[in-house]
Amino acid sequence: MAVCLFILLFLKMEQKVYFDTYYLLITDGKEAFDKKAFSIIISDEEKVFDFRMNPRMLFSNFKGNIAVLTPYVEETLEAIFDYANGIVAAGGVVFNHKNDVLTIFRRGFWDLPKGKVDAGETIEQAAVREVEEETGAKVWLRSKNALRTFHCYVMHGKDCIKETYWYDMDLLDDRKLIPQTEEDITEIKFMEKADFEALKTEFHPLVAAILETKF
Repeated sequence: MAVCLFILLFLKMEQKVYFDTYYLLITDGKEAFDKKAFSIIISDEEKVFDFRMNPRMLFSNFKGNIAVLTPYVEETLEAIFDYANGIVAAGGVVFNHKNDVLTIFRRGFWDLPKGKVDAGETIEQAAVREVEEETGAKVWLRSKNALRTFHCYVMHGKDCIKETYWYDMDLLDDRKLIPQTEEDITEIKFMEKADFEALKTEFHPLVAAILETKF
């Protein structure tokens, strides 16, 4: 299964999107960026239009960072969403009283608890439910403001994009921490900043980027 990881960062006229271990930068070019960091830079108007019509390269195991220079930053980002099948998910960045973060180990990577939003529930309800189901912790939302990220992958021959809402949460009770093994979770750990820095390469780039903003 080909996987690409997306994260949406609201930085003026610039968006950063992670896929696999690389990322796509969509920018209007007004902010300086290191061009040497990119395997391909798409700036020609016709080629930008072609990318918007068919962003398949993000789902095809392309190796290297990509930059797209265009004044139509949001439209280019939306074209990726229009291209792929959409799924909505929700999760949490859970802090204990020491401000350590609740993490899970799943399928060879450290991760944050999350899951799909079920029919009939709000995104906030789904976030709390998924955290509690995957870890056994009891939590509550610090705020209804969420960070949106995008995780794209190919499943059963279809290009998919998962839009995830991440909420900051506080821990109410951790006396019954149990990894949800049916979701391939094998370990639960509260990480302090030093733990995270030591294990950063064992996180998906998207999740590492989230935690870098939280510590």
